[in-house]
Amino acid sequence: MPQPETSPDRLGDRDLRALPSKYYVSEGVFQREKELLFFRTWQYACHSSEVENPGDYVATDILGQNVFVVRDQDGEIRAFRNVCPHRSHKLVEGRGHTTVLVCPYHQWSFSLDGGLRRLRKTPDSQAPAAGRVCLTPVRCDRMLGFVFINLDDDAASIAETWPGVEAHILETCPEVMSYKLAEGASAVPPADVDCNWRIQVDNYLECQHCRHGHENFADMLDICNQNYTLGANHAYYFFLSAGKADNKAYPLDPEHDVMDLHFWFLFPNIGFGQFSGPGNLSLFQWLPVHTGSGIRVNASLEPAEPTDPGMKVRQALRTKWGEEVLQPEDLAFMRSVQVGMHQHTFDQGWYIVDRESQEFSEAMIRHFHQLYQARMAAPEPSAN
Repeated sequence: MPQPETSPDRLGDRDLRALPSKYYVSEGVFQREKELLFFRTWQYACHSSEVENPGDYVATDILGQNVFVVRDQDGEIRAFRNVCPHRSHKLVEGRGHTTVLVCPYHQWSFSLDGGLRRLRKTPDSQAPAAGRVCLTPVRCDRMLGFVFINLDDDAASIAETWPGVEAHILETCPEVMSYKLAEGASAVPPADVDCNWRIQVDNYLECQHCRHGHENFADMLDICNQNYTLGANHAYYFFLSAGKADNKAYPLDPEHDVMDLHFWFLFPNIGFGQFSGPGNLSLFQWLPVHTGSGIRVNASLEPAEPTDPGMKVRQALRTKWGEEVLQPEDLAFMRSVQVGMHQHTFDQGWYIVDRESQEFSEAMIRHFHQLYQARMAAPEPSAN
């Protein structure tokens, strides 16, 4: 469980300065982020239900590094580099099912545990022995049914990286493990966002803009009654509901719906959120494409069976509001911020930190930036 922030009561100007704009526009920073952040941290790959049966697989990538997740014959979920050790051809595309992994290029075949089964040769061919060749494994771990991968073989487990977070989510959302992946979630492509990935995270980590920037959303909340806690490598914040069944965002059923809102941030780029309405838990992942654009990956869980006759209608109205109201409002803000980062007169912004009036506090952004700067100051890994 995250612990309350213990920062000084009063911060000087130096401690209130935000990240310099170069971190949002520099190609050199982007390349360094790949090596120090995204290739060395846990990244979302798929939901375990998408590889439910032995032979089910899902192909993904982390900024161009191709990986696939597969369930083997013993029921274990594994991950491998999606590259044939023969001539580097990609092994699988998209999602599917197979009993044997066969490279399309030269037909080398591999078992579901990554071992080489067969290669094309004659009895007189000089070729590697089967025991000498295998697929390259990738670290794989699970949290709340979501499958994560990590390209760093020496990385700490998810439980060690984000201690107490899974238990806290289960305590807050006790029915989540009975939920299913929302219908059509596997087919929803990542959303393109015309701004740096950290602008998206910064926006997620504060609600100072909510009262005026999301008026419909704010009408659903007791906007003054929000709180946050900061952990070593994560953060949590929640909003109490205003208790309005009929509000400006979408209708609620207090008898059957979740009313309060809960959000978790897992450094560097993963979020979990439970919105008001029918039971739900959403995963968010923010990834860069280049310095000025990124993508947002969403994966949502919902009750396996309707809790009441009106649940599906309320779900649809919540989704419609998110896609047509909330997201466009945020996108407009974030795009403008990205343009502002390129202005000659803007070099560095400011934080507002306020423990008493947390509606206005940007302490979670400051915490995120401190974690980011510490990681970016680390030496780059060797090329070996």
